Amino acid sequence: MLQCGVVGLCIVCVDHAEQGLGAVSTAAAQVDGLGLALTDSPQIRGAVVLSTCNRVMVLAETATEVCRPGPTLCGLLADHGATVLAQESSVLEGDDAVWRLFRIASGLESMVTGEREIAGQLKRALRFARTQSTVTPLIGHLVEEALRTSRKVATQTRLSAQGRTVVAVGFDLVSQTLDFSGARVLVMGTGSYAGATCAQLRDRGVAEILVHSTSGRAQGFARRHEVTAVDDDRLAPVLAGVDLVVTCRGSGVPALTRQVAARAVEDRAAVAGVDRDLVVLDLAVSGDVEQPVPAGLRVIDLAAIRDAVPASAAAERGEAERIVAEGVHDLAMDLERRRLAPAVVALRDTLSDLVQAELDRLPEDGSIPVDAAAQALRRLAASMAHIPSVRARIASEHGLGDRWLNSLSDVLGIDVEVDEHILDLGGLGLGAMASGDTLTCPVTGLSVSDLAPAEDRGQHGVHPMAHDDPHQLRAVQGHRPEDVAHLVTIEETR
Repeated sequence: MLQCGVVGLCIVCVDHAEQGLGAVSTAAAQVDGLGLALTDSPQIRGAVVLSTCNRVMVLAETATEVCRPGPTLCGLLADHGATVLAQESSVLEGDDAVWRLFRIASGLESMVTGEREIAGQLKRALRFARTQSTVTPLIGHLVEEALRTSRKVATQTRLSAQGRTVVAVGFDLVSQTLDFSGARVLVMGTGSYAGATCAQLRDRGVAEILVHSTSGRAQGFARRHEVTAVDDDRLAPVLAGVDLVVTCRGSGVPALTRQVAARAVEDRAAVAGVDRDLVVLDLAVSGDVEQPVPAGLRVIDLAAIRDAVPASAAAERGEAERIVAEGVHDLAMDLERRRLAPAVVALRDTLSDLVQAELDRLPEDGSIPVDAAAQALRRLAASMAHIPSVRARIASEHGLGDRWLNSLSDVLGIDVEVDEHILDLGGLGLGAMASGDTLTCPVTGLSVSDLAPAEDRGQHGVHPMAHDDPHQLRAVQGHRPEDVAHLVTIEETR
């Protein structure tokens, strides 16, 4: 489990495998403007919305005062009309949300296991959220690390090497009845799937690619992808003469209406003299072909693609799972380093104060004998050793010596072999002695009771003492996060 401060992170997801493609389609129609709407609430610090043919997902970070991130997010989703996400979704918080995000980014939760389309879709979702200023530093870091892990899965396993994507599996189904070599194909839509479709059609050797869009973007798309744009007036004769139609508009309004489809079927038989069915590959999650379809039209939709997806080899998937686990582990360590960065800076500041105190003792003329320099260095060493030495004495008096030894090893890397306990002081009740109750460290101002475990301090009503001594570890107010991270990096490389 992660122990890295991801409290407040939450994912609400409607997935093809859990809720079904119908729920995904309905949820996709309810997410327009959702990121901005959610972050208008003071309870949501940031949000990224991902909508694909596989799933609709909201990744959000709630405010620190929110005790139940999942229910809070679902309540806000319902308020903004995203009822499917609010009522029929899977809700994951904290560590579970991080794992799900990494698995989704790596294609392990996709309809086609290991497909790379999801990484591009997640990257675009993050970019869009940043343009709307709905991304927090934590969300941005998590998504970027998930994408980095997905690239490792792509390069270090054979899952994506086989080129299996939703588009590729769809074309495999089409190839069972249609020879791509020399075929004419009409693409209806200009989004990301349309671009991937054109690239794969070229790889399969089609003769001509045409593109149509009701949004007015067909001309620009045609120039970028070196295909031919089709305007509304030419749509009917083009439909009558092409071998394949790929619909990937996904706007919720059918790209191919029943009336247009029926006319295309009639024209193919009467005008073009084509007697085979017009094949339509429908890649839109909401369905781009109006139902019911006329005779002479054969539609291959996402449900058919899902049923045709080959199962991935266990070894390939196992390797991908291992890479994902490594990615989550690396993220946990990184977040923990960031969490401890203020303490590292405070340690450096404390040591700098001790050094400066000795420098202030030096002669103003800049000359110093060797004996005086040696004495200054000895005082510096004594000052640096004072706090841990006092803590050692207090720990030994209260049966906490092993804890002090562990701290010495963890913080300073000093490992000392000592004898076993002669008597166990922990059960002798020395902590109740009056001298122990009033004993404080002359440097830190900490009492003996401050060495007790946190739960014991709470039971006895002990409160942290004020840190007024200049030699104590100081809070690092005023340090920028990037400065803190830089200092941690310096410490790691020394």
